[in-house]
Amino acid sequence: MTDAQFAAAALESAQASRNQLADKMRCPVYMHAIFGAMLGGLVASEAASDKGTLIIEGLIAVAALVYFVLGRRRLGFFVNGYRRGRTRPIALTLAGIYLVLFSLAAALKGSYGLHWPALALGALMFAIGTYGGYVWQKTYRAELLGEGGHR
Repeated sequence: MTDAQFAAAALESAQASRNQLADKMRCPVYMHAIFGAMLGGLVASEAASDKGTLIIEGLIAVAALVYFVLGRRRLGFFVNGYRRGRTRPIALTLAGIYLVLFSLAAALKGSYGLHWPALALGALMFAIGTYGGYVWQKTYRAELLGEGGHR
């Protein structure tokens, strides 16, 4: 085998490994919905009393830990959402939207005693979080496969 043939075989093997990893990274739709529900739940928690908000936030923190553990068990590893690459802007955009919606819900509750906007904003965050998780995964998979666009 020549050096060129050996190099070509090594590149082919590496691409096959990346393809396998990309296939493994296909999460079921419900995983994106769970992610969206956790973000939406944090925003919607502002509809509860102060004590209720803390309890809900604690339960969501436990749910996030379970989500992490089960995801890691399923894949055998964990991919940081804020990793370098084309996925980082998606994660930062989701975090920014979450902060705006949560802050708005908290401000409306604190300043005007309005609890219901937190539920509406939580539903909006659920939809955005679910879609954002899907887009993040699609972008990550495309990056693994060496594609310019989404797959």
